[in-house]
Amino acid sequence: GDTLRWVRRCSNDDLVAMASQNGMVILSPCKNIRALGRNTRGGIAMRLKEGDKMASMDIILASLAKKLEEGSHADQTLGPWLLFISESGYGKRVPVSSFKESRLNRVGLKGYKFSSDDRMAAVFVVGLSTGGGGGCDEQVVLVSQSGTVNRIKVRDISVQSRFARGVILMRLEYGGRIRSASLMTVSEAAATTDSDELVETAA
Repeated sequence: GDTLRWVRRCSNDDLVAMASQNGMVILSPCKNIRALGRNTRGGIAMRLKEGDKMASMDIILASLAKKLEEGSHADQTLGPWLLFISESGYGKRVPVSSFKESRLNRVGLKGYKFSSDDRMAAVFVVGLSTGGGGGCDEQVVLVSQSGTVNRIKVRDISVQSRFARGVILMRLEYGGRIRSASLMTVSEAAATTDSDELVETAA
């Protein structure tokens, strides 16, 4: 059967980025998604090959989408990027400009080259939050099936092509997988650290 995985707010001029477990990606204007009632099933957003499933989605705001259209983000070192994270703990950044806008109900473009036993865990749009020096200040938090947590600065993750496998973000025990991944800014990370310190002090 089918299940509801994500709900995100968007405007007609925003872009939606969708990725499947096999690493296919579609980048499409949100205006292509029909506005329907609460009791309707909706249209097909991404055509999945046999055995493939949806893995993740994110929204690219209209202001950034306009800059991409104008070509002002041609420099791959400036972003924005799609951050790919695989279930085996690998990851990479790929410039959003590497993906052309597409209509819905398509297979999409290859965004990740997996090993035979790996799949997509999550995809995030990164490079939207910058620090005082102008660099990307986001962090990604990975949690393994065994409960191990690893927090990584996004700017430390290498920028690669759509066909690259990526680099190791988290070393897992044999047969282990990434259970969840979340994105936060430095200010959010600092607030989390402060809260942890307060708990430790209180203890």
